[in-house]
Amino acid sequence: MVGKKSVMNRSSDGPFVVRLSRGVARATLALWPLLLTLAISTPAMAADGVVPAIDETERPVNVLLLFAAPRLTPAQIVIDEAFRSTLTSRLSAPVYFYTEYLDLTLFQGDEPRPELRALLEQKYRDVKLDLVVAMASRALRFAVQNRADLFTGAPVVFASVDRAALGEFALDDDVIGIWLNVDWTGTLDAALRLQPDTHRVVVISGTSATDRVWQAAAKSQLETDRYRGRVGIDYLTDLSVDQVLKRVATFSKGTIVLFGGFSRDATNQNVLGTEVVRRVAASSRVPVYGSSETYIGGGIVGGHVVSFQAQGVRAAELAARVLSGDRPGPADAASNLYVFDWRQLRRWGFDERRLPAGSEVRFREPSPWELYKWPVLGGVAVVALQAVLIVGLLVNRRQRRRAQRALAERLRFERLVSQVSAAFIALPAREVSGRIEKALAHIVEALDLDRAVLAELDDRREDLIEVTYSWTRDGVGSIAGPVEKKAFPWVASRLQAGHVVAAARLDDLPDSAETDRRSLVALGTRSFVAVPLIIEGVVGGALSFSSIRVEREWPDELAQRLRLLAEIFANALARRRAASAARESEDRFRLLADTAPLMIWMSEPDGRRTYFNRRWLDMTGRRSGEDLADGWIDSVNPDDRKAAHEAYHHAVAERRTFTIDYRLRRRDGEDRWILDHGVPRVGEDGAFVGYVGSVIDITALNTALQAVLESNALRSAIFGSLYGQVAAIDRDGVIIAVNHSWTRFAEDGADPARGLAAGANCLAVWRQAAAAGDVDAFRAHEAVMAILTGKKEDARLEYACRSQTSERWFEMAVEPFRRPEGGAVISYIDITRRRHAEEEARRQREELAHAQRVTTLGELSASLAHEINQPLAAIVTNAQAAIRLLERQGVTHTDVSEALTDVAADARRASSIIQRLRALSRKEHAPQAGLDLNALIDDVVSLLRHDFQRKQIIVLRVFDPVVPRVAGDPVQLQQVILNLLVNASEAIAHSDGGRREVAIATAHRTPGLVEIAVRDTGIGVKEPGLGRMFERFVSTKPGGLGMGLAISRSIVEAHGGRIRAIANPDRGLTLHVELPCDKTIAPRNGSPAH
Repeated sequence: MVGKKSVMNRSSDGPFVVRLSRGVARATLALWPLLLTLAISTPAMAADGVVPAIDETERPVNVLLLFAAPRLTPAQIVIDEAFRSTLTSRLSAPVYFYTEYLDLTLFQGDEPRPELRALLEQKYRDVKLDLVVAMASRALRFAVQNRADLFTGAPVVFASVDRAALGEFALDDDVIGIWLNVDWTGTLDAALRLQPDTHRVVVISGTSATDRVWQAAAKSQLETDRYRGRVGIDYLTDLSVDQVLKRVATFSKGTIVLFGGFSRDATNQNVLGTEVVRRVAASSRVPVYGSSETYIGGGIVGGHVVSFQAQGVRAAELAARVLSGDRPGPADAASNLYVFDWRQLRRWGFDERRLPAGSEVRFREPSPWELYKWPVLGGVAVVALQAVLIVGLLVNRRQRRRAQRALAERLRFERLVSQVSAAFIALPAREVSGRIEKALAHIVEALDLDRAVLAELDDRREDLIEVTYSWTRDGVGSIAGPVEKKAFPWVASRLQAGHVVAAARLDDLPDSAETDRRSLVALGTRSFVAVPLIIEGVVGGALSFSSIRVEREWPDELAQRLRLLAEIFANALARRRAASAARESEDRFRLLADTAPLMIWMSEPDGRRTYFNRRWLDMTGRRSGEDLADGWIDSVNPDDRKAAHEAYHHAVAERRTFTIDYRLRRRDGEDRWILDHGVPRVGEDGAFVGYVGSVIDITALNTALQAVLESNALRSAIFGSLYGQVAAIDRDGVIIAVNHSWTRFAEDGADPARGLAAGANCLAVWRQAAAAGDVDAFRAHEAVMAILTGKKEDARLEYACRSQTSERWFEMAVEPFRRPEGGAVISYIDITRRRHAEEEARRQREELAHAQRVTTLGELSASLAHEINQPLAAIVTNAQAAIRLLERQGVTHTDVSEALTDVAADARRASSIIQRLRALSRKEHAPQAGLDLNALIDDVVSLLRHDFQRKQIIVLRVFDPVVPRVAGDPVQLQQVILNLLVNASEAIAHSDGGRREVAIATAHRTPGLVEIAVRDTGIGVKEPGLGRMFERFVSTKPGGLGMGLAISRSIVEAHGGRIRAIANPDRGLTLHVELPCDKTIAPRNGSPAH
């Protein structure tokens, strides 16, 4: 295996490797099944038998690869393999690749044939593509131009695309990828370093569109002041391959050939660039350089070539980001490398030391012995067959023994790993250090090494590495204590990056590791390997093995095995660190607890206490074991014991924070009031692990608090005892203290600052709310500022807090905070009840004034009744006299007689009403027995007949013919019926159309009760008003006194009945009057229903 860095003969980031002879290689191939089994089983054992599996339920990712060139194009093969392997390793979901070779480079123009487009549309019509990847500019053009029809919704990622090839072609936002950078300048500079006497440069390219893009790039990069006057630049293009070969065969010394893209010649013959460059290099008399990695090995010296493998890797990484939801933009990936062919360097006699830094030299040829070993042995075999057979048998036996030793060594190492791993599995953390030293000795003996060192990074000193464990053979110097990183800068940087560092010989180290080489020589080291220790995902140290006596190789397989050992040691160190951290944390806690000025305890999740600090034990005078579990309760005063025990265990059951006060018996027998506060403890995994609590003696505090509470002068400082919500602010408006009520009232929202926690600036909150138009916030801000600036001694304001269901009033009071630092004390008091009481008092005053007016009106009505009664008596007398006069004179006029009779009857009725009104005003009653409700209703309906007709109201009377009689005042009962009918007619009059009906009915529904129901189709009363419509002075009519229904209820209740209102389902209202039957009269058959 030949590494990329020819100087060091190793891979870029792996350990040093050993070149095997062909015989050993054959033995290795014979043991391949066993090696494969060990290679598979070793990682599995390191991972405790857990092998990651692909989630079969996860939907595969469908990726379409579009290639512009034919399938077997070398660059295309390299980029395809790199892209597939990288994307598959980056994604957790399975990836299914669809591949299409468009062969666009074989034809003129960018557009493929319609048949190809139709074929692709048919193939991918039912395929849900997650990503389309275009390789080369012509494939990208095809993908973008046809994505709406062929690849709808799929993002596009591209690679190996030259910006110049696209020209003005615009890309969508979701089309991203890796640009191709053909560095002609870097290639020519490298060539001039090798051939400083060059005076002519010849650029060779083909005639295809891609070839011309490369040629244009060469012209733009080379025809600059940088090379003008130094070398002449010619271009060989528009020639056939044979013409090119003839031309290069004529070039003289001092000429350099730069070979670019060549996929078609002047005869329109499609060719492979790798084949053409091989023929050109063979025919050329001067060195040939190129800018593509695929030309390496075809006869060119080398150059700053485009690495298509790097293009594929970077494009796959970009595709993985796109599939995960990211949308990065196109980027110039570092895909150019300095690569040279060792054979061509030898052919032209170039000095490798002139190569640019970081150059990679390939095809380094083996020594003559390695080339001709077996032919020589074959010749010897022809000369002496017997000797050859004997040598062959000896060689075969030696190889078999070597393989057996390798297998035995591998098995011995596996046993070593198993033994070391088993030793640490159940090992207590305190024994880890001793076991690590034994394990290092065991490893050194098993691998025949001289020194083993385990070093850890020092968290306190970033410039030091602490050698914590070391083992050496007798006679070998040991390493201990801190080691400065600057002594091994290169090794430290490689380890910090997570790489294994190995050196079979110190001379193999790169030039940048010169400081490391000197430090290793000072330690006597001839060969070494160092493996990083990954502790909790971070490099926390290194495991190093050295050979002092002889130099030795460190194969990749051994390096991987040492990684397994490093993982075991890293896990052991992580356990030791965790245990040490836990022990230190516990020790710090106990030290802190024992020195704390308060008593501390801890408990299990079930509440059983497991720890008490020294101050608790000094307080109770008991031994530590006596108070564990529930033993502490014995020290509690017997009167408080039950309540404290129940409160404690209730809080533990609910896993909530608690604070309990009780009396604790001190060691001298005195009971002391203590405050026991406990909070739940949560482990690193978030699980509840118990409680930790603190206990303080509050006896003196209680005494002082009692004194403070009894002192009027100190009461304002006790926020918790103040009525309302209280907060103290400093002169800048920052809240420095609040009482409990303040924190509970955040949800009121009346004041933006109320409910803010300590540390918030209420003035800033008020200013912000005032700027938004909150007038109350502005008033509050001005009031507080007046106190803070000393303009006022106190300030008060009241405001309303309105919600959807209620209205609450608050009073805000602001007083100076009398202390040297200044400030203010703000208090909020809920004055809703006071405001309601003031409103109720105002309403009652208005009702009292109204009642006084009504009383005065009643007194006037009694006086008026006396004055009106005399004219009514005269009307009755005159009407009767007129009737008799007509009868004497023999005049027969029925209408006149009936009219005079009605006048007399109405006058008598009016007189009777006035007499009853006077009686009502004097609180006199004239009850009568055996009243017929149907007759009373008829009289009232007859009285209102003309009014109903005028209002076009239909009156329906539904009477129970056998309704029992009642006892009572007929005039008052008629007054009730009259009020109900008048209210019904007025409700209908205010309605907006529809049926205009009033129905009045009587019924005997409940034994001993008679019911009168008046139903109308008016505007009705909403539900909240039904309960108050019988109250005094409550009216929904404009100008109404609100006394009609109130008087009606008083009359009905005076007769032993009740009155109620029910809203009709459709419209209007029904009023029910229930009156007791007259029990002195037997039931009768009443008049028929009307």
